[in-house]
Amino acid sequence: MRTLRSALLLAAMSLAPAAACVRSSNTPAPEDAPTYLRVENQALSDATVYVWQSSSRLRLGRVSSLSTVTMRIPSSQIFGPTPLRFQLDFLAGNRTPLTESITVVPGDTVVLQVPPQ
Repeated sequence: MRTLRSALLLAAMSLAPAAACVRSSNTPAPEDAPTYLRVENQALSDATVYVWQSSSRLRLGRVSSLSTVTMRIPSSQIFGPTPLRFQLDFLAGNRTPLTESITVVPGDTVVLQVPPQ
């Protein structure tokens, strides 16, 4: 059974991606467990995905329009419970929405849902 770790987040600039954390069990994950971001892009534009940890921005990869991709968040960005933000830079247009902060721990999978524009 999967447990939902966090509620929805809102992003800026009239796009409201939602993020949630899911862990496969109730047992704590080890500190070196891989952490993932799953982006479900329902928009009609490709986007570059970034993670913000404090004031540091790191490119995770690219998600195509109308697709879902899972990206590994580098362990260098996770130090126990770590507040992270996620940013999308759409290739068509000038929108770069940024989510609110979400606390992520090793072993989490963060799901970012990008609605159609």
